[in-house]
Amino acid sequence: MDGAGGGGDDVKLLGTWASPHTLRVRLALRLKGVSYHYVEQDPNKENTTGELLLPGKQPVMMIHGGKPVCESSNILQYIDDVFTGVGPHLLPADSYERAAAQYWADFIDDTLIEAMHKAAWGKTEIEKAEGKNQGAAAVRALEGALREYSTPFFGGKAAGYVDVVLASLLPWVQATDALQGIKTFDPARTPLLAAWTDRFCELKAAQSVMPDVTKVVDFAMAMSLRRSGQQKMVDGYILWFITILSIAMIFYMSWMVL
Repeated sequence: MDGAGGGGDDVKLLGTWASPHTLRVRLALRLKGVSYHYVEQDPNKENTTGELLLPGKQPVMMIHGGKPVCESSNILQYIDDVFTGVGPHLLPADSYERAAAQYWADFIDDTLIEAMHKAAWGKTEIEKAEGKNQGAAAVRALEGALREYSTPFFGGKAAGYVDVVLASLLPWVQATDALQGIKTFDPARTPLLAAWTDRFCELKAAQSVMPDVTKVVDFAMAMSLRRSGQQKMVDGYILWFITILSIAMIFYMSWMVL
């Protein structure tokens, strides 16, 4: 049983430790103080192209009172709506602030995650470079948003909805930094995000569920090797097909000459 407070045996979470979408739900439940039963799924199953990052590609499901709730964004809002008497609200009560929070959460999913996926798993070096540039632009935009909030967290004085969504990417961001020798949330270029990262990771709710970065690095390398092996197999099939087609054309042309 994970967590403390409301929920208990009525809440079950099915997900994978390496998935940011599972992590954001676990973070939300911990911040709210909702106890739950976690069931780990196989993170290796049918995942060879970095689909752990993409929304909807790596399912996460919460079962509450026997009823399933799917997709991490839906689950976060469900948690905030249902467990109103437990812990702080994830989304602000003010309609405008709520819309702004949902905008930035969507921005992280639609822009930052897509850029990270392209940078890591792009089919060409040009596509990977585009992903890196798009990711850098997204990070700058988030730095600007945090500057406008002028608060320790995107959610104000306490971590909220946007913080949970962005923080769920931290293990993968830090793993990428370790593999590529870079610093995505660089104190020199994005000081607010760098300070926010340290601040969020110091929260007890985060410390209890954040996966070890070394473990994520090992998993990412294994995924990359597996994908490379599959690509070589595909390339081999293509070469075999071209060879057979060439031989067939030679026989056909020889027959036409005769």
